[in-house]
Amino acid sequence: MSEIPVYMKHDLMIIPRHSLPTGYQFRFFGHQGDRDAWAKIVTKTNEFTDERNAIKRFNEEFSPHTNEAKKRIIFIVTNDGSLVGSATAWFGKWMHEEIGRLHWVEIIPEYQGRELGCPLITEAMSLLRKYHSSAYLKTQKSSQAAIYLYGQLGWYPIIKEEQETFKEN
Repeated sequence: MSEIPVYMKHDLMIIPRHSLPTGYQFRFFGHQGDRDAWAKIVTKTNEFTDERNAIKRFNEEFSPHTNEAKKRIIFIVTNDGSLVGSATAWFGKWMHEEIGRLHWVEIIPEYQGRELGCPLITEAMSLLRKYHSSAYLKTQKSSQAAIYLYGQLGWYPIIKEEQETFKEN
C-alpha cells in the first residue's frame, strides 16, 4: 500500500515554547561526522533502508547548501554527546512561492516517548520564523500520532493540489 501524503501549513506567528527535558540540548549541524550522524538517525527511524542511501539523499538535498544547513539543521544531543534526534528548518516551493519547510523531524526509537518531539519541532519552527513568514510540512496519513502532534502545535492540513484527496480505507 502506498503512503498517502498529508501536507500541513503554519503561519509561524505564534509558536508555542517547549523546553527539552534535563539531560538534553540542541546544537546545530556543522561538526565533523554530522552528515553520518544524520544518516544514522534517519536510518534508525526507517526513513531509509541503509545509511548509504541516507547519505546519498543528504548529499543531494543539503550538500549544495552547506552554509544554510549549518543554520537550519538541528540535533538533540544527550549530556554524553549522543545525537538522538534531528529536524531541519528548510525551505521549499509551495504554490510557486518559496516558503519555509519543516523537514526530516526524526527521533531515534529508543528516545521516542521521552517528551523530545514538541521541543524539537518548536525549536525548528523558531528557526523557520527567522527566515520565513509561513511554512509547510509533508507527512503521511499513516502517521496519525505525528499529525495529531503537529495539530497541537498549530499546524493545519492543506490539500496541496485539487486532485489530492484523502480517501478513508
